[in-house]
Amino acid sequence: MQPPDRQPLGFWTLRAGETIRARTRGALAEIGVTQPEWWVLHQLSLHPGGVPRDDVIGTVGPNDTPEAIVAALRSVAANGWSRDDGATIALTTAGRERFERAAEVQAALQRERMQGISTEDFATTITVLQKTIDNLGGTAWHW
Repeated sequence: MQPPDRQPLGFWTLRAGETIRARTRGALAEIGVTQPEWWVLHQLSLHPGGVPRDDVIGTVGPNDTPEAIVAALRSVAANGWSRDDGATIALTTAGRERFERAAEVQAALQRERMQGISTEDFATTITVLQKTIDNLGGTAWHW
């Protein structure tokens, strides 16, 4: 294998993304949550008093297609994990419990991903990826 400084960034970022997404989706599926549902639950957890539907879509939308996010909002509601008063969406008690369980899974996944990686190396990797996107004229934002 070529030394790391001679290997293609696009190849490794694609493979890392595929691997992380597959592992995350599999672990969440074990507790009956899809990744888009997790994104919605996470956003609702940040707004205990409720948040406008369009704000949720706008925040998590870049993670997937708009259709996937709207479907996740419908699914979260159908599962009884959220309530909609017409102005805002908020977690129900069942939704809070489901969020907390999914957050435990996400924390365990992050510990798994970080094995042998220092916080400094992780931060450097994120900074390099952000700078690469910027250098190429792309845009990326994460809440």
